[in-house]
Amino acid sequence: MEKIYVLDRYTSKNLEIEGMGSASFAKLKVGDKIVYSAQDQTGVNKLSVGIYIGHSIETDRKGSFDRVMEGDEKEFFNEQQEIALEIFPMFKKLFKKYFSDSIPVTARYHVFSDQIYFYFYSEERYVFSEFVKELRELLGKNIFLFQVGARDMVRMFPGTNCIVGCNNINLCCKSSRPLPSVEIENIIIQNLEGRDIEKLKGRCGKLKCCLIYELELYLDESKKFPPKGTVVESKTDANLCGITSSFNIMNNEVTVRTEDGFSFRIPLAQIKLSNKKLKIAHKDELPPEVIQQKDTISG
Repeated sequence: MEKIYVLDRYTSKNLEIEGMGSASFAKLKVGDKIVYSAQDQTGVNKLSVGIYIGHSIETDRKGSFDRVMEGDEKEFFNEQQEIALEIFPMFKKLFKKYFSDSIPVTARYHVFSDQIYFYFYSEERYVFSEFVKELRELLGKNIFLFQVGARDMVRMFPGTNCIVGCNNINLCCKSSRPLPSVEIENIIIQNLEGRDIEKLKGRCGKLKCCLIYELELYLDESKKFPPKGTVVESKTDANLCGITSSFNIMNNEVTVRTEDGFSFRIPLAQIKLSNKKLKIAHKDELPPEVIQQKDTISG
């Protein structure tokens, strides 16, 4: 028996699926729809559909293989998804009427619970009783409202299928893998804290996942530089002295701020630690002409 890993079609969660026979596994392709059973929150086994992702992944969620969706069943599944998407504009209009600050995302039909799942993004919590009553009267179907996070919003939104990121590959949010948590500390370590924070965010509004891809390199390379706040001086001119305000591992340069508030850049190989005690002027203490010249001198 083989283990496979899927992304659940309705919850956008990864699961480990056990019990697939070798014959079925040999014919399996990435993107195939897998029918599996798993316990819900009440402990009852229920069928669902997962998309085969083609690689292993760490997850605590488990399910049991039932079958690969094929033939008429697969055709019916696809037809029902198209119907759900046709109904979605009606849901979107009504949902925005009740909850104007929300973002309706998409709709999917759950073939085993006979429900249409409607997905939306919002940072608020809503009371749905009146909305659900009106929508059910319009549709005459069972519905399920599913609030998703910012990344799942981008992952599930059909309009993002053909969008690429700043690196010219598919958006990270569209990945079938669990997405990493990117913290503010990642920006600080890479000396990006002075940048426009909005330019460091992805389509989901969160910090870009690529900010962690080179983090280990930055941590290793940063060890070669004097820590921020360290007093340093030029190896060839002891009067060229100040505190380390930042450094750039790409060009091996250190930005040094002097006592009078000027800043200059100097190659790492040309500086050394200094025993001098400095009082660095704050910006508020500097005359206007010095502030204007700040950060314009290159070493």
